[in-house]
Amino acid sequence: MTERKMMYAFRGWIAFVAFMDLGTAVRSYIEKRSFLTTSPSDIEYNDEDYTTSRILGIFSILKALALIHCTLYIHYKPIVSMGICSLLVTVFLYLTETLYFRAAVLSFYVVFPGILNAVTLGGLIYLPRRLKLWDPPLELDEENMHLLRQAGGMKRRRNTRKNL
Repeated sequence: MTERKMMYAFRGWIAFVAFMDLGTAVRSYIEKRSFLTTSPSDIEYNDEDYTTSRILGIFSILKALALIHCTLYIHYKPIVSMGICSLLVTVFLYLTETLYFRAAVLSFYVVFPGILNAVTLGGLIYLPRRLKLWDPPLELDEENMHLLRQAGGMKRRRNTRKNL
């Protein structure tokens, strides 16, 4: 019972992260400035078309959709894999833009989503295996074995009737 509660809580967590990404997308279109600027008065950053903001917004929408599907269909391995990949790409984006390219400073808008995505990534890797979501239930194995035994018995009966 506690495993079921833990899974529902984690699904709520993933939905929260997806909601945060939708917020990032909306903010990217409203503010027309992404976290990739080092400061509001950055002279080198001249993006009059706000292309970077729109790309970040579309990326956030795609990631939110992947996480929503992961929340709804967490019992399917490929969907969880899709969620893991989207989180990995996001963490990679935040790390490279701040540490390697130095296009963003370590601020709340970088650190909070980075930590949020890293915790969610760890949960998506660990929890479905721990809760054994992908293992077939034992009842199904026993039911299948019972059906196979019955089918084997029916074949023997048919063979004995043919011989008579």
